[in-house]
Amino acid sequence: MNDNYRYFEEVIGPLRQNRRFDPGALSENEEWWSGHYEFLKERGYMLRPRYRPGWKPSYDPKGPFRGTRAEDGQTMLHAAIMDALRTSDSLVVAMKRIEISTDEDQIATIFSDDSHNSDPRNHCVRIVEVLLVPEGDEKILVMEWMRRVMNPRFRTVGEAVQFLKEMVEGLQYMHQHNVAHRDCSINNMAMEANAMYTRPYHPIRPKKRYDWSGRALHHSRTRCPPRYYLIDFDQSRMYDPSQPRPKEYALKSGGYTPPEGSEGTPCDPFATDVFLLGNLIRTSFLDVFHGFEFLRPLVEDMIMDDPSERPSMDEVALRFFDIIDKLPWWKLRARAVKKDEFPLAKPFRALYHVFWTASMMLLLKPAIPSPKPLH
Repeated sequence: MNDNYRYFEEVIGPLRQNRRFDPGALSENEEWWSGHYEFLKERGYMLRPRYRPGWKPSYDPKGPFRGTRAEDGQTMLHAAIMDALRTSDSLVVAMKRIEISTDEDQIATIFSDDSHNSDPRNHCVRIVEVLLVPEGDEKILVMEWMRRVMNPRFRTVGEAVQFLKEMVEGLQYMHQHNVAHRDCSINNMAMEANAMYTRPYHPIRPKKRYDWSGRALHHSRTRCPPRYYLIDFDQSRMYDPSQPRPKEYALKSGGYTPPEGSEGTPCDPFATDVFLLGNLIRTSFLDVFHGFEFLRPLVEDMIMDDPSERPSMDEVALRFFDIIDKLPWWKLRARAVKKDEFPLAKPFRALYHVFWTASMMLLLKPAIPSPKPLH
């Protein structure tokens, strides 16, 4: 799908359905952020030109593209999330607006402290800072800006294995610390991909550079491994390890409802997490790509209808790593081929992949590309 068309369908299309949408003006949510421009600037965060005082569109609001091709025409992707630059080091950050009464930041900040940050198994998103909004009952969570896990595409089986490895470790780590995510679909996993990009990409139009000067070029995940994180803890729960873990009603996550959710029966939230992770592997890899059948037996156990028959995350991790350890190098370096790939393109892409793989091996890049440890 053409990038401009995709952007129009995913971002501008829904906005136009809102009768109040005006391509030459800010939306109600955007006005809230623009109204806090000075506050955020004082705290060291700079909003894009669109949200600065006195902004006037550089494009014709009544033109054929209605701002979609202009940098200051890029609107928010999510009503509660804004992007900004940290002025101290030009790091692109995400700022999430939440109610002050919510527990989301408590769980997120727990996994962001020094003791958890030093553990390589912790793959919960790091909270850079929590800002208390001067007026009202809201606060802002500041995090490093991340992008969708599936974009850019996975080139190899090993690249996808690394993503799944980090998510298995991350969810196991949460469970070991008595926290259930409860909404761990692909939509609540993200990729910190700054190492992949030669120049920063734009947060709203990631195929373009941040400064809008051209296309954002990137290396493969094998050459410059990204990091993957579990995000969005607004449905998460922390439990007292000295007490029996209470049962919870399962939530619809990523468009899928666990069997226990359809039946309206509360169950162990850890078992629901196991289902959601297994369902993610099934719907995003087994059903989409060739070459991941080695995970099917594990996935089928993870998505059992009866929650009590599903393995725990400790068991999932043990079986997952045992499976991965037995995979040969050529399997891990094999091309991740989509099941709906255009047949005539396959031989050309396969030939290119042979030469690309040889170059990665000459550079001594591992088949399962893991990022450097955080300091």
